[in-house]
Parts: sequence; structure tokens; C-alpha cells
Amino acid sequence: MIVDNLDKTYLLFGIFAGILVFASSVGFILKQKAGHQPAPVIDNLNARINAWWVMLIVIGAAILLGQTAFIILFGIISLFALREFTSLLPT
Repeated sequence: MIVDNLDKTYLLFGIFAGILVFASSVGFILKQKAGHQPAPVIDNLNARINAWWVMLIVIGAAILLGQTAFIILFGIISLFALREFTSLLPT
């Protein structure tokens, strides 16, 4: 059986989606156990998990839209990374 790059990509996205489903389930259970008490650590965990969901969906959409969309997304991400890097440099 020959697995091409597209199949590997789908497999990788499936693995990441499975991990995120598990993490989301854990975050939901922890939030339910905390009840009505404020739980900033659990809220932070759930916010980070939701951010990973958004990243996975955006990258998946760019891959499905084609090579040009993926290159444009990579360029935008690179510009944001460069902006963060230059903000840390001493002036």
C-alpha cells in the first residue's frame, strides 16, 4: 500500500483532531467538576484548546483551498512572527 502526501496530511489532521477532541472532553469535564466556583486555570486551558481548534480549522481550510491559499497563509503567519520578533529587539 502506497501512501501519498495527501493521505499523510489527512492522517495527521485526523490525529490532531482526535487529540483535540480528547483535550476538549477533559476540559469540559474539569469545568463541570469545578461547578460555579471560579476556575481561572481551567478557563485558561479551555481557551488554549479552543485556540488550537481555530488553528487546525484555518490550516485545514488553507490546505483544502490549494497551494496558493496555503502559501498566502504561510506568508501572513510569517509576517506576524516577524512583527513579534522585531518588537523584542532592543532599539
